[in-house]
Amino acid sequence: MKKWLLTYPEDGLSVLRYKEFVRLCGAEPVLLDERWVAPPDLDAFDALLLSGGGDVDPALYGAAERHPKVYDVDPARDELELQLIDAFCSSGRPVFGICRGVQILNVYAGGGLIQHVPDICPEQDERHERLNTYDAMHALRPVPETRLGAVLASVNESNSAHHQALDPQRIGRGLRVAALSGGGVIEAVESAEPAARLSAVQWHPERLPPDHPAAAVLAAYWRALGAE
Repeated sequence: MKKWLLTYPEDGLSVLRYKEFVRLCGAEPVLLDERWVAPPDLDAFDALLLSGGGDVDPALYGAAERHPKVYDVDPARDELELQLIDAFCSSGRPVFGICRGVQILNVYAGGGLIQHVPDICPEQDERHERLNTYDAMHALRPVPETRLGAVLASVNESNSAHHQALDPQRIGRGLRVAALSGGGVIEAVESAEPAARLSAVQWHPERLPPDHPAAAVLAAYWRALGAE
């Protein structure tokens, strides 16, 4: 079975959900050491999955100021994930991302982030942060001209549990937008070149029922990319 390196999620329940989703993608997950130490043999892994978590350090994408809502910045995590992305991209292996994962991938590619989504998309128009213990749900608009967007054509909604997102004016080099929320927040990106096999989403497929289209369709797509 394929082995995917999974960057360490936030807590125990998150670990379980991510593991189940990776297995839905046809692979066996291997967690990073919680001290943010890379495994000694990265060649043992077929793909990298960047998980959710705290905010990426705004200094890494050139923000002049840190928004007061920025939280849980972990420089050790940022540094290691950037190194891992570079290693997997350099070897041509797939890199996938969920929530924070799409954000750090965009930063790696030289892009930037919106530090607080409600500043550009008020919650009364479209909620992206969690409400108590429940993820927000909103419309999803795939971009049909993209590979991932075409795959997501039947997906009309996704969940959200984030307060940051990709800056549409600063999409990283080699990436393109594959889906948007109903309010225009970027929900998925992919590599412009198919050979790069980079694909990441802002929503949390691991927190959806496995038969929900936003989880099932994505898992089937990532399974196929990981098998190439």
